[in-house]
Amino acid sequence: MTEEQAKELLQKYLDQQANPEEEKKVEEWYATLQAKDVLVSAKQKAAIGEQMLLRLKAAMYEKPKYNKVLKLQTFYKIAAAVLVMVTLGLAIWKISSQVKPAGNQVTASTGATERKRIILPDGSVVLLGPSAKLSYPKVFASNSRHIALKEGEAFFDIAHQENRPFTVHTTTGVDIKVLGTSFKVKSYQASKQLEIAVVTGKVAVSNKKGKLATLVRNDSLTYDKNDGIAAIHKIKATVFVEFAFDGASLNQVIAKLQYVYSIKILLNDSALGNLKTTASFNSRQSPEEILDIICSLHHLKFNGSKSHKTFNIYR
Repeated sequence: MTEEQAKELLQKYLDQQANPEEEKKVEEWYATLQAKDVLVSAKQKAAIGEQMLLRLKAAMYEKPKYNKVLKLQTFYKIAAAVLVMVTLGLAIWKISSQVKPAGNQVTASTGATERKRIILPDGSVVLLGPSAKLSYPKVFASNSRHIALKEGEAFFDIAHQENRPFTVHTTTGVDIKVLGTSFKVKSYQASKQLEIAVVTGKVAVSNKKGKLATLVRNDSLTYDKNDGIAAIHKIKATVFVEFAFDGASLNQVIAKLQYVYSIKILLNDSALGNLKTTASFNSRQSPEEILDIICSLHHLKFNGSKSHKTFNIYR
């Protein structure tokens, strides 16, 4: 039965037009839903409460067809029916929201054509693709962050916290460990392969037997679930992330750039690290382009190694 059909049936019950079989179905719903522990936000409860109050008031002051005074029995029946609607509404909200707290864990899922943006407790962002399911704690531990991608495809933009590693667990037994980066994971139970693509930063991929690989920007790993073999290849990034600095010190900017691009940046004068920077960048830009902008802001210069992996900033 669809939500619309359920509403129609409940309205018939309210209007006392339901047949005995329909009345029985509504009352069974009520008995079942009453026993369930349904969790909704305070805002949702308030909205439902207001609707319930309006319906009850309307029932109390409605002009009766046969008597001037609304019979108490009829009022109670309407009140009970409204309560059924409210309780069912809570259940429908719980199902349709598809973000369900259970104890310390929260489960988020998407439909076959749905995409969803999830903000984790640490500020990290997860973009869930269609038919995906993600589980994460309401509050992360003080020294680690663990979540589980149980099905589907998801893009992760992880908040950088050096002392609190972030790990994504998958149903294949493959784990992805990061400190702060952005990457995509595709893990469907019906597929024999798991795929990981790193957009920025660095991740360590492992299974129960040990470490499989360390991936950096534009690296992609394909893992065969059947034989446990991983293959790595380079990709051209199709997803880009923004990173902004609002009055951050040059030391903070450097720390972020080093992790995003897996590079080393050195200052020839430690005092330069206190310079403040306000700017926004995109991972589409190269490290050289970003360093050129930063150095222009502070009237500095930089040079890089032949491998483009080490850079020096100086006056």
